[in-house]
Amino acid sequence: MTTEQVVAFIPELMERLTSIIQNVHGFGGRNFWIHSTGPIGCLPYALIRRPDIAAVKDKVGCSVTYNKVAQLFNQRLKETVARLRKTYPDAAFTYVDVYAAKYKLISQASKLGFDDPLLTCCGHDAGPYNFDPKVGCGGKVLVKGKWVVLGKSCDDPGRRVSWDGVHFTEAANKFVFNQIVGGGLSDPPMPLRQACRSKGQ
Repeated sequence: MTTEQVVAFIPELMERLTSIIQNVHGFGGRNFWIHSTGPIGCLPYALIRRPDIAAVKDKVGCSVTYNKVAQLFNQRLKETVARLRKTYPDAAFTYVDVYAAKYKLISQASKLGFDDPLLTCCGHDAGPYNFDPKVGCGGKVLVKGKWVVLGKSCDDPGRRVSWDGVHFTEAANKFVFNQIVGGGLSDPPMPLRQACRSKGQ
């Protein structure tokens, strides 16, 4: 899809989410913890898959276009959550800004003890970012009748943000969790432990 097609598709995604929430509410669900999408333009997979879209980069090396679309999606998601609160006043809706937590990690990776945030841990160094879309993590090739693993893990996954070009490492996910668990990136600002106890927020 083009960037314009993706942007045009966002309202339909919000309608689908609303329908899903309606169904869950109908089955008795009353507590909803809704995460925004992350900075997709910082994923090695996205940077390589569509270099035409990813061409313009920010100071960190992330795609400006991809991230603008992610931010637009998140704005529409937040608006949808606000409407859902009015539609279902008996339910608790917590919107969590995961984008902010992940971009903080990527933009301050060195300061936080991580290596290059765009370099994958488990991949094949034939491509940029230690990422080759043809040889993923654990990927093998047949050499002289014997399978050889090319997609290998880095020596210290705890210092990498990206595990395989799409997913974060355990260390990166732990950082993100620690950013959101206290509620500072939530609307309303509520710790995870209390999010399911508050109705009509």
